[in-house]
Amino acid sequence: MEVKDMKELKWSSRMKLPLDTRDRSKYCEFHRDHEHTTEDYHALQREIEALIKRGFLKNYIGHDKRPRNDLDNRKEPGAGSSAQPTVGTINIIVGGIASDGDTSSGRKKYTRQHAHTTRESSDEVKDITFGARDLEGISYPHNDALVVSAVVANFEVRRILVDNGSAANILSQEAFAKMGISPKQLKAVKTPLQGFGGGIIIPERIVELPLTLGAGSTQVTEITPFQVVNTPMAYDIVLGRPLLNKIQAIVSTFHLAMEFPTGHGIGVVRGDQTAARQCYVTSI
Repeated sequence: MEVKDMKELKWSSRMKLPLDTRDRSKYCEFHRDHEHTTEDYHALQREIEALIKRGFLKNYIGHDKRPRNDLDNRKEPGAGSSAQPTVGTINIIVGGIASDGDTSSGRKKYTRQHAHTTRESSDEVKDITFGARDLEGISYPHNDALVVSAVVANFEVRRILVDNGSAANILSQEAFAKMGISPKQLKAVKTPLQGFGGGIIIPERIVELPLTLGAGSTQVTEITPFQVVNTPMAYDIVLGRPLLNKIQAIVSTFHLAMEFPTGHGIGVVRGDQTAARQCYVTSI
């Protein structure tokens, strides 16, 4: 009713569906015809979005809490008038333990941190690039995952998936058992893990182990918390964002490599295509 008299509104054409096949119990004010309700007509939603982006209907717009990158994109020239209107937003929910611990209060604190925490200096951040030399020895074309080797608790572990889509570092129960680690090192965990398909996995426990990536003088060693899971998986370990962000790692799946800064230059870990394809076959 608010927009029906606006000259800027683009009205829809008449419906072509035969009259005898329409649902007469539903009427659309925007289509001015029977078949569906006004609220269910997506074209009207797109028109309202377009009007909002052109500066109309400001009294219906709340405080904009979108992420910074969305706000920056909105400020690009012409974005307000030529950008494709959207009907809504679809978010992805991930599992894992927030940086502030395995409690409800810790997770709430973590969600608020982005608005208050900034880096004091960017001097410590080193530039990392990938070039033609990083492509040597790789079979193309490929869609292989980045599967690497690392030293974990003095064991060389070869089937390690580098996954920047994972909110947790994962250690398989089988690999944990082979390491012969004392159960006293395990800590309880309450927060479940949720996979892409929506399945819920309760980790057995959490264990902190030293992990070494790289070789020679450009190695990095971090005490890394792993969530031990007792479920079939093709990989012994999954390295997620908690570790990747901590060591400031940059991952290139195209180059099948991961690079990170160290005190003696840029360290690199390269993927093993043979292992990646063996894990792929195991997974399916």
